[in-house]
Amino acid sequence: MKVLKVVEEDIADKIDTYYILELFRHIENVAITFMCTKDEREVEDWIDEKGWHIVIRLPYKKVKRLADARPLMLARAKERLGLTAENSLN
Repeated sequence: MKVLKVVEEDIADKIDTYYILELFRHIENVAITFMCTKDEREVEDWIDEKGWHIVIRLPYKKVKRLADARPLMLARAKERLGLTAENSLN
């Protein structure tokens, strides 16, 4: 598992990639990139020889208002990984 971020400088500290990495480090061949930019551009997921690359868009204005973005990041990551209450890997 790799966790990366592409974010605006003013909210960079709110996007805690280490937190997500610690929770999902047991998952192999997956990289998650959290995007939180003012332009709201979309980037599609892709699969290559290194595995599945998941791009998770976080809404800039919402993250800017949040004191802690980790619950939002966790919810989005679980959703994209297909981890629901019924089939959670945790």
